Amino acid sequence: MIGIGVGLASVAGVRAFLPLALAVLFVLLGLSEPPSPYVGVSGDEWWWSALAVLAGLSIVEIILDKIRVLERAFNYAMVPVRAFSGGLLFTAALGLDLDLGSLPSLAAGAVIAGIIAVLKVLLRPLARVEASGVSTRFLSFAEDVVALIGGAVGALIPFVPLFLVGFLLFFYSRVRKRRGRKYGGLRILGD
Repeated sequence: MIGIGVGLASVAGVRAFLPLALAVLFVLLGLSEPPSPYVGVSGDEWWWSALAVLAGLSIVEIILDKIRVLERAFNYAMVPVRAFSGGLLFTAALGLDLDLGSLPSLAAGAVIAGIIAVLKVLLRPLARVEASGVSTRFLSFAEDVVALIGGAVGALIPFVPLFLVGFLLFFYSRVRKRRGRKYGGLRILGD
């Protein structure tokens, strides 16, 4: 259970709402159990409403991340939201109630997702330099794929999403290093 929580929290550091929407979808499909405070929720209408809201927020997050002018500020603003999402997913994976007793698991998930979100902001190449062959839209699409696959696989297989996120961050660092070398010595080429 801790491995599943770590994996889902790490994916929440990349996209806040998509892993939550996938978790609700898995509850609706009967692939996972709802967190214990929501076991008594009668009917599926509450879960369908939650899925619709989270899916809508996922779409908005995905679209805003692809706008070059907004992407850096948007990713900074989303760090606390992604950390909170990671805390919720980590706690839900452990099957704990959302009360004072679950504060350590909420904090652990928030720390995992927060570290991933900050690393993503710091390592993601800047939007103003696309000469190395990797556009910001491609990078954002790669994040979407990691969040979708990691959120789907992470509910069943522990730690796999963490490896996907690690590969994404490694890819970002390699692209930044390549861009730094390309424009490092000659200022005229960077303009």
